[in-house]
Amino acid sequence: MDFFRNKAAHASLSWQDHLKNEHDTVSLAIFLYARILFELAELNETRVANELMAFLSQVVEVILSDEGAPNRPRLPLGELTLQTEAPMEPPNRSYRAEFFEQQDGQYRMDFTGSLGKEGVYLPATYVVFLQECINTLDDESLRRLAKSLARLHDYYKFRKDFWDGTALAAGPVFALSSAKVDPEEVGPEEVSS
Repeated sequence: MDFFRNKAAHASLSWQDHLKNEHDTVSLAIFLYARILFELAELNETRVANELMAFLSQVVEVILSDEGAPNRPRLPLGELTLQTEAPMEPPNRSYRAEFFEQQDGQYRMDFTGSLGKEGVYLPATYVVFLQECINTLDDESLRRLAKSLARLHDYYKFRKDFWDGTALAAGPVFALSSAKVDPEEVGPEEVSS
């Protein structure tokens, strides 16, 4: 994700493995979201992280509100405009996520970004990426992404640990699976009221 001085934003996605498909984009989107929530919490921006979660819960409801094809809302980007082509100037801020599938089938993400105003740019990074997914994913993949976002929110609701390093892998793995959150396995202090 690149942000430019003229309030333009550009998302680009490239795969080193030519066999990658939209299923992998959904996995990337979930791991990226978990990482952004983690980074916000590490920066003591948990209020911003919770606001992002509340906003994305509304987006998920809109996407999944019809029985047929998922809705494709245009997300509010404030002053930002999503560009299909990167402007010729160098970006003002850049955020990069490198997503790896390891030999054991587990995933790892390396995340780097510009410093400063992360409480604004980290959420914007994900919202712009999500808008790109909404614009480009096929119906089945978009529905899977929305359901996975909802499942990740459920995971955090019961485990309350998006600020914990273990959530960087455990949360997305849960969100992408069909496992159920078992409140019996969660201590009473960890269950939200």
